[in-house]
Amino acid sequence: MVAITQQLTWHLISVLFLINSLNAQISPLKLSAEEREQVIDKINELISANYVFADLGQQCGIYLKEQLDAGIYNDITHPRELVKKLNEDMHSIHKDRHVRVQFITPDQERLQEQNPLLAFLLKTREKSLDNFGFKEIKIFTGNVGYIRIDAFEAIELARSQAISTMKFVENVDALIIDLRQNNGGNPVMVQFICSYFFGEATHLNSNYWRRGDYIEEFWTLDNVEGKKRPHLPLFVLVGPTTFSAAEEFAYNLKTQKRATIIGETTAGGANPGYTFRINERFSIFIPTGHAINPVTNSNWEGIGVEPDIKVREEEAMKIALEKAQHAAKKYRDEEDDKTIDVLMGLSEKLENSSHLFQMQKEDSAKSIINKSLDACINQNMIEEWTINALAYRYMAQGYMAMTIALLEFNVKQYPYSANAYDSLGEAHLKNGDKEAAIESYKKSLELDPRNQNAIFTLKKLGIDIK
Repeated sequence: MVAITQQLTWHLISVLFLINSLNAQISPLKLSAEEREQVIDKINELISANYVFADLGQQCGIYLKEQLDAGIYNDITHPRELVKKLNEDMHSIHKDRHVRVQFITPDQERLQEQNPLLAFLLKTREKSLDNFGFKEIKIFTGNVGYIRIDAFEAIELARSQAISTMKFVENVDALIIDLRQNNGGNPVMVQFICSYFFGEATHLNSNYWRRGDYIEEFWTLDNVEGKKRPHLPLFVLVGPTTFSAAEEFAYNLKTQKRATIIGETTAGGANPGYTFRINERFSIFIPTGHAINPVTNSNWEGIGVEPDIKVREEEAMKIALEKAQHAAKKYRDEEDDKTIDVLMGLSEKLENSSHLFQMQKEDSAKSIINKSLDACINQNMIEEWTINALAYRYMAQGYMAMTIALLEFNVKQYPYSANAYDSLGEAHLKNGDKEAAIESYKKSLELDPRNQNAIFTLKKLGIDIK
């Protein structure tokens, strides 16, 4: 299916080029001396004005100009050869692996000029074929989760993939995140994924930007879709290909002592930036900022992220799985003990509330119920279905005040649940409150127009359902 989709995509590009080929003038690949000079002059201008370290940027520009004047580039006639040589020469000065001149093919240029919207859509489509970086997910024996992320795409593109991935592993007892093939991406996605592994607000990283002379801080998000797992055993696989934003992810967790990093030292690129256009055939990525970790007050530029456990990249998964399975068992045993203690406490408080209802102390009973259930939800001990089931147990025993209090809490906690309102309607009806029952059933039907139980009950109560 992927192959067919790719074939159709390239067929669409080919058709577009064919339509315009009669009027299009394809620029020859061969470089002229004039263009070489123009390219180097523009690089000099751009890197001097934008590179995060101004002095180093100027040194690069001056060096390229000296190379040009010395005739070093005179024999280079192909754009890709020039790109290779320029990158080598600049790297000899700045050592920054983010800085790179790139060649724009004639096809890319024509598509961008003739239909920029199509160019954008095709690029997005290409990313979607890789599932926006989320390449693999599974659960191993021992309830160990595994996620392979090959790119941190923009949150606007990959939010749903990130959420669904994290929801899939939200009940594992240890997690391995594989970044060995990840070349980087967007720091906001790094922030988003990291937020699942911290309970309290945590300062992950900062970026200093030369433009504007300001610092941008990245903190964990207070809320995420799904469960936060601040104590989950976490293992991150890295290697020489792990670069840029992927390194930030590993460095964030390593410096916060939140994960065990396993594999080989990463590539060493900590300076984010932007792509600048040189001319119609060349562009350059220039770092306009640099990372500042709040723990080390430094970053991984030029040195990479050093693993906690150094092993060959191809052996990292085996080592991580062994350690994760051991950690998962210990974590599960500890969590089971905590769960039993919490749920025993909840059971006692619910029984106390039931007695308070019998003593006509309704406000006190509801206060205990609400606080107790809130505490359990915040610890991921219970959810909507469990509360609903608890209410039905009390309903079966005839404790209707207790039943209704539990179900009223449920609809407040889960206001978009048709089932929660349906259950509350049933409780009101059994308690003899027809008006409240009708209101709850109507709300349930509003949330789920296909709720046959609500339709049947409302009709039985004399309510006309259109």
